[in-house]
Amino acid sequence: MELFSEIYNCYYQVVDRILKKGALEPVSVKEMNRLADTYGYGESAVSIVPRLTGGDWDLLVKTDEGYLSKIDNLQVLPLTLLQKSWLKSLLFDPRITLFLTDCQLRILSDYLRDVEPLFRNEDFLYFDQYSDGDMTGSDAYRRHFQTIVKGIKEKQTLKIAYYSGKGKLSERTYLPCRIEYSAKDDKFRCFALFKRAGRDWRLETLNIGRMFSVKETGFFVKDEVDIDRYIEKSYCEDPVVLEISEERNGLERAMLHFACYEKRIEKMEATGKYRCSIYYNQSMETELLIQILSFGPVIKVLGPEGFLEQIKMRVRKQARLLSRN
Repeated sequence: MELFSEIYNCYYQVVDRILKKGALEPVSVKEMNRLADTYGYGESAVSIVPRLTGGDWDLLVKTDEGYLSKIDNLQVLPLTLLQKSWLKSLLFDPRITLFLTDCQLRILSDYLRDVEPLFRNEDFLYFDQYSDGDMTGSDAYRRHFQTIVKGIKEKQTLKIAYYSGKGKLSERTYLPCRIEYSAKDDKFRCFALFKRAGRDWRLETLNIGRMFSVKETGFFVKDEVDIDRYIEKSYCEDPVVLEISEERNGLERAMLHFACYEKRIEKMEATGKYRCSIYYNQSMETELLIQILSFGPVIKVLGPEGFLEQIKMRVRKQARLLSRN
């Protein structure tokens, strides 16, 4: 199976996007550079844009407002065998039903019926994953998930009835902004904003598996909402500071394990170890604590003092339980 194709490579995709935009409206050099930086490599703008605007490719025509494409009938490229095999593999993952309708699933299944999957679910062994993952295959979960996705796309508020960690049911109106998946927990979480009268938005993290009902309100938020700003505001004042050793491939494992957190990392030349600062939401503190403990001696917690004390308490508790056996 061919893994590389001149037609499907990154440069081709960048030029394709520029030409498609130029077929609809004049596109400036600045916009071309932005498209090249977004969808290409670091040097893509330098390599591509000059050839389009004044080089030997002769694909654009200059106007007073910008550049227009000389090609107005750009075709959608057919999928490669590799792409089809990858799609076929995704159809075997039960979570794919969360993102597609029944009609879309039927069309894809029929289109790919004679294609061998690139991989199968049984090819992967999850050795460090909790066993109480979300019931993503249930009709209710799928309905809730797709309503949330619709709310995010349309910036529509949703009325969500939700069970807390202690089993208490409450209902509030939220603006869903982002969905996140935790591979370790096998759970989907929704970052949503909640607003009380006369106050600013407040960020809450909701486990989709705990939702009892999700209903559309028909109210759409017109203002731009910077979810990243609210996520940063929700961080604890002091980040968790870790010392990571290279033992047992510690750094690579930690970067993968803590991929969902904002972090800063630097190498300590004196010891050859790495100092990592993790910024987190207070509601995720217990989960982060458990994740750190799973690394054993590969990771050392340097602070803050309150978090370090919780680590010590859990280690002492575990030691007492082991001494009884």
